[in-house]
Amino acid sequence: MKSVCTFMYIILALWSLTGFSLSAQDKQNVELSTLGAGLEKSSQGSTAPLELKLANAIERGIKMNPDLLQQKISLRASELYYEDARDTMYSPSISFGINSYYATKVGKVHGPSNYSSTELQNSTSQSVELSLGQYTIYNFGKDKLIYDQAQLDWTRAKDLFEESKRTVKFQIIIAFWSLKSALDKLQSYERSVNIAQSILDLQKSRMPLGKTTEADISSSFVDLMNVKNLRDSAESSVTTATLNLNILLGDPSGTTYIINEEISFLPIKVTEKILYETYLAQAPDIKNARKDFIKAQMNLELSEKNRLPLPAIKFNGINLTYTPKYYSSSATLNPIGSNTNLNVSTSIGFTLPLSGPGGLFGSRVIEGAEIQVSQANLALTNTANRDLQTILQTVRNIRQYENTIENNRQLYSSSISVLESVFKKFVTDKSVSRLEIRDALAQARDSEIGLSEAILSHLINKTQLASFIGVDYLPRME
Repeated sequence: MKSVCTFMYIILALWSLTGFSLSAQDKQNVELSTLGAGLEKSSQGSTAPLELKLANAIERGIKMNPDLLQQKISLRASELYYEDARDTMYSPSISFGINSYYATKVGKVHGPSNYSSTELQNSTSQSVELSLGQYTIYNFGKDKLIYDQAQLDWTRAKDLFEESKRTVKFQIIIAFWSLKSALDKLQSYERSVNIAQSILDLQKSRMPLGKTTEADISSSFVDLMNVKNLRDSAESSVTTATLNLNILLGDPSGTTYIINEEISFLPIKVTEKILYETYLAQAPDIKNARKDFIKAQMNLELSEKNRLPLPAIKFNGINLTYTPKYYSSSATLNPIGSNTNLNVSTSIGFTLPLSGPGGLFGSRVIEGAEIQVSQANLALTNTANRDLQTILQTVRNIRQYENTIENNRQLYSSSISVLESVFKKFVTDKSVSRLEIRDALAQARDSEIGLSEAILSHLINKTQLASFIGVDYLPRME
């Protein structure tokens, strides 16, 4: 970048001016004040820094992110609930049992009755049983409504998991570029520290020649301390951003990274109408509200069917029992509660709720279900209206950042030109004061950092908008 070239130019020029009065050790210190000195110092740890690219970070985060691993476990729990509802809907329960009975008589109690010798013998029996439980063949769709609700929850649970992966991806993108921005800011303050140190050294070298005063030296020292405080604050920001990325990637706390990619600035080229239409079709908030509304409608229909005297056709089940005996074995196919060899039966029955906790003929149950439908419908409408305002405000923020970026680019270019011009005069005819150099340096540094922060904020807002409307990338059409 141009600022790096300017920085190196200033350092070399200041060093050439102070070379006649600096010791050999001082010269070496000035030469070694390179761009990444502070970053290397702050990155020292138990392990070497990892070179990290955004695509690799996203891939690793999707596999190792702790929150996503927990979501995967929750997804399996939702799947088990759905499978139970499916089995209840489409298949009866089947059970298999093995029974063994052994008893021995060790004596008898004297009484009026006489006991034969066989009554003192041991008694043993075994059986194997296969049971096909009761199963509802038809009940006017009531079981189907319960199953449809479970299926709706399961479908939404799968969508939620995919949305969670997208959320983690966006979190990693923001954390990645936030760390990159923090590293760039740290480098900028490191350059300022080195330049402020060089100016202080220059003032000290001029002191024996009578070309500076104690006040100038003290002022230069104050400038150095101020920019060191800014540098230390930037180091803290790098540490915070690094730890945040550690958590998202599932890396050990304190793992440091080297990022050589540069953030891209891509203005949005899409209308609010397209964004809102995309939101209505794909946004997580709308999908949740729509699911709640559909479930409330299903629950109302189920409540209405439960209050009607609708018959249900049920299959009563079959028991197949095998009992081995001493001389022979037998197998019987018995219905529950019957001793006949074969009897498959069905039954038809209905229940009419008259009065109880649900009111006369279930009136309060129906009213409660209707209220749930109204609430869910109102929640769906309110969600759509509320989120429209969020979309419009976010788009305004994004476009404001685009204007800010354009202004900061011009400001940065002008501040660099001013810095080069001021320093050239300072080196040649010395008509520029130390304060003018300090102000020019601060303006160049602040405009560089402001441009970087505006580009990062623009990216964060775009990413949050894409996540909000439920897409991986913002649409690119006009």
